Amino acid sequence: MSKCIFCKLESVKKSIEHIIPESFGNKSYILKNGCVCDKCNNRFSKFESTALSNTVFVMERARLGAESKKGKSAKGKVGELTIEGDKDLKPEIITVKGLNSKNVRNYDPKTKTFQLVVQTFDDSDVATSKMLLKIGLEAIYKSQKLIYFISNFKILKSYLLSEDNNDWPFLTTDIETKKFRNIPHLFTKKKLIQIHCVLKFTMLNRNTLLFKFKYGSVSMLINLLSRDLDWIKEFKKVDTKAVLYPAHFITKLEKK
Repeated sequence: MSKCIFCKLESVKKSIEHIIPESFGNKSYILKNGCVCDKCNNRFSKFESTALSNTVFVMERARLGAESKKGKSAKGKVGELTIEGDKDLKPEIITVKGLNSKNVRNYDPKTKTFQLVVQTFDDSDVATSKMLLKIGLEAIYKSQKLIYFISNFKILKSYLLSEDNNDWPFLTTDIETKKFRNIPHLFTKKKLIQIHCVLKFTMLNRNTLLFKFKYGSVSMLINLLSRDLDWIKEFKKVDTKAVLYPAHFITKLEKK
């Protein structure tokens, strides 16, 4: 019998823990039975479901033809848009309902083409940050054991266990101002690339372990050790399109 890496209680979990949710197409990057207990797994599945189905991730999953946990195409709702992937999981075939003047721009009547505006994480930023933290910790535990044992994940675990409900910031950017390393090793890294996933990390100091999660064209960064905002300044200077979530952290960053 082993102990859960999150709550530290003895775990007899029978099902496999997928580090990256299965709905991203992950079938192979997993933890051994018992590393995450059933209680924690059930708790995490709630925010994972929101992040997967009510953010821009559902659009990327549909676009890339990702297969859900139940073997079906991606489906979800983002703002007023209802999005669904191809039933045969063919990439680049997407059904979108709820089009209106708010989410359609630059319509060309001749070509009948337009730009579709899809919210990223505006209404589901908390669920997304929790999913990122969960993936990041499990990936470090699986593939970077030394980093796991020398780092203090107490604040992260407290947040995911709902002992601490203060929001946790993350940044959408694909810029790497520091040298990042791949978390999974060579064979696993190649398997994840096949499902359009990239996991990287860089340790800046004892309070800043940056985790990069990229799926398709969506790329983001989060600090696994604290809610500190100092690291964000440097990235926003280089990437003017980078967006900080939840939005209230923008005001806090400007005051620093």
